[in-house]
Amino acid sequence: MTDLLGERLFVAAVTPMRADEAVDLDSLATLVDAEIARGVEGVYVGGSTGEGMLLSVEERIAVGREAVRAAAGRVPVVAHVGAMTTRDAVVLARAAQRDGVAAISMIPPLYYRYSTAEVTAHYRAVIDAVDLPFIVYNIPQFTGRDVVDGGYEELLALPQVIGIKHTSQNLFGAERLVARYPDVALINGFDELYLPARMVGATAAIGTTVGLQLELFRSMRAREAAGDVEGARAVQVRVNETVEGMVQEGVFAAVKYLVGKYAVECGPCRRPMPSLDQDGRARLDAVWERLLQNIETTRAEDRIAG
Repeated sequence: MTDLLGERLFVAAVTPMRADEAVDLDSLATLVDAEIARGVEGVYVGGSTGEGMLLSVEERIAVGREAVRAAAGRVPVVAHVGAMTTRDAVVLARAAQRDGVAAISMIPPLYYRYSTAEVTAHYRAVIDAVDLPFIVYNIPQFTGRDVVDGGYEELLALPQVIGIKHTSQNLFGAERLVARYPDVALINGFDELYLPARMVGATAAIGTTVGLQLELFRSMRAREAAGDVEGARAVQVRVNETVEGMVQEGVFAAVKYLVGKYAVECGPCRRPMPSLDQDGRARLDAVWERLLQNIETTRAEDRIAG
């Protein structure tokens, strides 16, 4: 299980769609292959970036199956199986296991004001339904619930729970999770905080822009590991330039557009997610050009340092 995560850089994959918003499995296969060819070390499907909560159960199963097929054992595939109902989450988890994912991940159930005990029971039902490593997906700005607040000791003590995907700006809370649960890996979920999260104990990362900026993330990891914190910080600044430009246009539509620069056109987001207009695409073209410059600068620095 340790080998599954380590310090791997997982791309949070988009879900390609056709113009009519139907899931495009052929393009998904091309995308997964392209991401692995670039050097990503894992693929995470069906999460926020993948519009998982806007897909049907059947679509989500198909996405996970196709990602595993396309990855062909070259890197681990993690499937997000969080759902509004325990029943649907169990169906998704069992399908993910049948189709060969390496691990599953879940947000807590949404909308109703469930107690912590009820959320834990929901998680436990899914964990018990399969024989797979499990990653808790902590994204409080979307779910209104934060693992950092406590009450999940029973859940995080389960041997199947190998990590917490911490998609939050709360680095104090991240450090407290590392201190309280040293046997549970902290996985960074906000690309703009990759270096700071590593400094408080995060190991692996699952991120929206990891595929776009893989060269920068790998350089940042290597620089920090070598003790060059200032050099790593300079690369984090470059990563954040891209993130900032994407956020200004809507990060999920933006990443779909930019993935088309190196992999495959991924179409629109599913409504009510907004689409890009012509001006937005033009601004993202400039973001892409700046990113390419940052990659070349980073490569040049690494060649000199090496």
